[in-house]
Amino acid sequence: MARPSQKSPELLRRLLDAEVDLLVVGGVAAVAWGSTQFTKDLDVTLPFTVENLRRVLTAISPLRPRFYQSMGQPLGDRTGEDLATFRNLYLETELGIIDMLGQVPPLGDYATLAARAKRVELFGRECRILSLDDLIAVKEFVRRPKDLLVATELRAIREQNQVAKI
Repeated sequence: MARPSQKSPELLRRLLDAEVDLLVVGGVAAVAWGSTQFTKDLDVTLPFTVENLRRVLTAISPLRPRFYQSMGQPLGDRTGEDLATFRNLYLETELGIIDMLGQVPPLGDYATLAARAKRVELFGRECRILSLDDLIAVKEFVRRPKDLLVATELRAIREQNQVAKI
């Protein structure tokens, strides 16, 4: 099965319009902070509550979601109750890939990160993104070459912002 082209703006708008409680944490958050690096998916953290996952299903069910790390197995008739038993969800939809994380190592869960998140307008919707310091910490923890590159870029952005405040 060919991977669909990534349409993160539309995917995120669908989730936000369905009132999914989420926080953008990966490459899309880095781009929102000013990174120039390309991202291949949408990474979010969210509370894995039954109600929140029902809203996720409402948003993505028309997009033929599949577990992309399980040979494209469709979600089928999974319910919010079923999905609430997961720690993370790695899904491919007709709009691209979305990774939904219950925890963001090394920083913690959704509630911990949401307390420090920044509200921004992203793709025409208000949402929350990982704080700049938290995003740098995550990228440095992951340590993949592309993440270290983004972390370096984000540190430079942070320094510029601090100089601009003087």
